[in-house]
Amino acid sequence: MEETKKEAVWVIDPVHTRIRFDTKYLLLTPVSGWFTQFEGSVINTEDNFNGARAQLTIYTNSVYTGNEERDTHLRSADFFDTAKFPVITWKSDQVTVQNGKIEVTGSITIKGIEQPITLQAQHLGSTPDPMGNTKAGFAVDATLNRKDFNITWNQLIDKHGLLLSDEVVLHCDVQLLKLP
Repeated sequence: MEETKKEAVWVIDPVHTRIRFDTKYLLLTPVSGWFTQFEGSVINTEDNFNGARAQLTIYTNSVYTGNEERDTHLRSADFFDTAKFPVITWKSDQVTVQNGKIEVTGSITIKGIEQPITLQAQHLGSTPDPMGNTKAGFAVDATLNRKDFNITWNQLIDKHGLLLSDEVVLHCDVQLLKLP
């Protein structure tokens, strides 16, 4: 008789997790922003997280770039339209681990538009914390086109081109807390 593995439930530790996005300004250098409020979970049966299920909710009003004027613009209808679309959601469809690399396919919904997305992740390890909780760390990366989510605002800068790139690079430093 085959033994059924017990599911482990993990939640995102918001104190030790960062969700960052970068896009090029003047098509030269990246400008970064973060979301400071989010929640999510991962359910797995394998120690390496192969076959895990994951979901994430990001609160768009928590966008932060270090510049209040830019943050206000990002919350407006030109970008995230936080009054109408208060959350970004993401969920996994498949998690595959091969040769220590994790590929997560799923979907992300921004401004009510759902699109497929593939994340590349690395499991940085699992360890107990000073309070005896089990933690797991991950580095997660993906790239998306903001126009796919009807985020089209831009400005033409003289004859030199556009103010903002359409490509947005996501990077997440994720720490999970295993529930008892």
